[in-house]
Amino acid sequence: MNAQEIIDTTKEDFVTIIAPSMAEVMASFKSQGLAERDYSIVHRAGKHSFTMAGGQKLFDGAQMVAATFARRG
Repeated sequence: MNAQEIIDTTKEDFVTIIAPSMAEVMASFKSQGLAERDYSIVHRAGKHSFTMAGGQKLFDGAQMVAATFARRG
């Protein structure tokens, strides 16, 4: 891999929104003004279970919808 093939990730900024529904994720995206700040969705959103590295379940083990948005400078 040469220098031109290396992706510069220092100009990337990510925001992940977690909510019980996709409608709530998108409402948060809108209320935070992320579209106006040039964020776009990275991958399809979907239900996730969340745990900490030590095994502690987040959100009382309930599945939540998560969507990650990125701004690339």
